[in-house]
Parts: sequence; structure tokens; C-alpha cells
Amino acid sequence: MLSGYLMIVLSAIGYAVLPIFIKYGYNVGLTIDNMLFFRFFIASALLFFILAVSRKKGFKTYKSYLPHLVIQGLFFFGSSYCYTLSVKYMSATITNILLYTYPLMVVLMSAIFFKEKISLIKGITLLTAFSGCLLVVDVINMSTQQISMNGVWYGIGAAAFYAIYNINGQYLSEKLEPLTISAYTSVVCLVATMVVYPPVNIMVDYAYPAMWIVGLGTALICTVMPLLSYIKGLASLGASRASILSTIEPIIATVLAGMILGERLTITQLAGGFLIIFGVMILKLDKLGQPYPVKHSFGRQG
Repeated sequence: MLSGYLMIVLSAIGYAVLPIFIKYGYNVGLTIDNMLFFRFFIASALLFFILAVSRKKGFKTYKSYLPHLVIQGLFFFGSSYCYTLSVKYMSATITNILLYTYPLMVVLMSAIFFKEKISLIKGITLLTAFSGCLLVVDVINMSTQQISMNGVWYGIGAAAFYAIYNINGQYLSEKLEPLTISAYTSVVCLVATMVVYPPVNIMVDYAYPAMWIVGLGTALICTVMPLLSYIKGLASLGASRASILSTIEPIIATVLAGMILGERLTITQLAGGFLIIFGVMILKLDKLGQPYPVKHSFGRQG
């Protein structure tokens, strides 16, 4: 079981360093089209290679699931696009914390669109997380703080897209292997990137070393490695324990961003981050006695 815990922690570390690679990319002059293209290009190749080598049934999928996979990929692309832009305008730490409100958005969207009842505990967690968001963006002192509203909206947009991605993924996770969903999602994201940004312009900087550092980092360390680690940990610990332990991700992201990027949060922002994590933790603990869908995503964002 110890190895299961280590796998989940390794997965959380992989997801947590994603905004750091993105911020590094911006600092050395890379653009969003470069970073998205190389991330999804490399991730798609690696994931389909793993599927082929493992000879799992997941390598082939039924045509009836393809529309759902395309929709899944488009939602993840929307989340990745917003997340990458949010890191451009704000600190990696705040972007990661805002993204982590997605479980609470799932609850809210399920109540609005699927008429799921919001229990007292869920209501408290929503209120707690909302209060945390206000503290993280420091609305009281926003006029004196260097917080971009563009960054805030992109961060919220990333969480909203990722919440819809998870809702749609609950259906797919009952039909297909997590690795299969991730592979097809990555391909759809790659195609979406090439539609939005001309591939000719994207490939101009293919020989730029930083391009490959960011591309390999976001694809291998922040996408494939955490996905495989989570699946391993999930098999050992079960969905509930794995989900609760993964709550350490924003904490790891905050520590790493402070060590590597020199980012610092105010006491108010730290308190807000704590409230969001606390709300998500309570929500996950509330699900301990309920069926929990298999983890199907291949990245927190971006």
C-alpha cells in the first residue's frame, strides 16, 4: 500500500509542476501555440505507443463513443487554453489554486443541469470555496495588488471547462479504459490546436531548445507520468483514498512555485487557498461512502 501512496504523491507532483513549465516557457519567449502543440503532439505519440505496447483492448474503440471522445477533447482543450493564458497573466500559484475549484463547480453544474440535490455539506463546501476564491484574488485590495482580471477570468474558465470535462468523463470512464480516454483526448487537443493556430507558424521554432524542454516537460512529466502513476496508485488504494490524497497537489504547486519561481502569496491569499482545499477535502470525504468514478483525466490542466 505504501507504493500506492507514493504513486499518488508522484502524480500530484507531476501535475503541480505544469504551471512552472508554462511560466518558464513564457519567460524564454515561447507562445501559447508552441507550448500547446508540442505538449499534445508528444503526449499523443507517447500515449498511443503505450497502448500499442501494452496490447490493451483500449487501443481500439467503438465508433459510438467517438463523439463523446471528441467532446471530451474539446473541453480539455478549452481548459488547457484558458489555463495556459491564466499563467501568462498571473502567478502559477494562484492559477493552480483557482483551477482546483473544479470539483465544486462539478457539484454546482450537476445541481443546475441535472437537478442533483445539494446537501447541507455540499452547500457549506461551495460557500467555503467561494469565500476562498475571493481571498485568493484579494478582492478587497485588488486595486493595490498586481492581479490581472484577465488572469482571474481565464483561471475560472479553466476550472469551468475542466468541471464539464469531468462530468462528461464520468460516462466515458464506465465504458472505456482511462488510458484510452486520455490518448484520444490528447489527439483531439492536438487537432484543435492546429485548427486555432496554423501549424506552419508553430513549427518555426522546432529547433529552439527551450521548446523541447517545455514540450517534453509538459507532455512527459506533467501528462503521461502523472496519469500512469495515478492509475497505479488507484489500483492499490482505491478511488476514495487516491482522490483525497491528491488534494496535496495545490500545496505542492505552491511550494515549488515559491522555490523555483520565487512566487509568494500574502497571508490573505494563503488563507483563501486553505479554504478552497478544505472545501474540496470535505467534499471528497463526503463521497467516501458513495460510488466514485474511475479517474479518467490525463492532466489537471492545462
